[in-house]
Amino acid sequence: MVNFMKQTVKNAENRLQRRAQKTRKRLKKAALDVFSEKSIDAATIEEITAKADVGKGTLYQHFTDKDEIAVTLVQEAVDHLIERVKCYETPPAGLEDMLEHLLAAHHDFWMKAKDEFLLLFQGRLLVKLEPERMVELEQHYLRYLSVIEEEVSRYITGRVDPVHVRHLACAVAGFVFGFFSFAMIGLEPEEMESSMKALRQSFVTSLSYSLVS
Repeated sequence: MVNFMKQTVKNAENRLQRRAQKTRKRLKKAALDVFSEKSIDAATIEEITAKADVGKGTLYQHFTDKDEIAVTLVQEAVDHLIERVKCYETPPAGLEDMLEHLLAAHHDFWMKAKDEFLLLFQGRLLVKLEPERMVELEQHYLRYLSVIEEEVSRYITGRVDPVHVRHLACAVAGFVFGFFSFAMIGLEPEEMESSMKALRQSFVTSLSYSLVS
């Protein structure tokens, strides 16, 4: 009888945990939708809870405020992007191949996780966050840039200033954001693919030259 009661309590706790996980997941999905549509600054708690079809009290059981949701979503988006960056069908043969791979990984991220891409690269992301949230947020972006640096550094021969490699990582991020931000305005997916390919070749060549020259 005692074991039965313990199992009953455990089952009830498991159900509550699963329900809480589903609610948290629904809140994150709603926030991601609202953030990608309106930007983090413009989004409100009311819009997120309405999208998730829950009350404000339910949201505050999972997150302290809108900034915490944003930081959580950025962390997960960075994790997903890094997974793509570190996933190779075949290892790059050299520096240019690695740079091509990085751009292709970002392109794939854009195509398959557009809302997360917009969240990561929207220009107003860092505006009006509390200082402690800013620190958390910046750590995730620095982690992303560090992964690009690590991947590129494995294909650089000779001594290169680490600052130069950081600039290259920033250039990769800037290139993909700049291209997709404008291309999405008036280009069809097929046009984006062909335009990206031509620009990518020029970009990769110039970056490779800047590192070895």
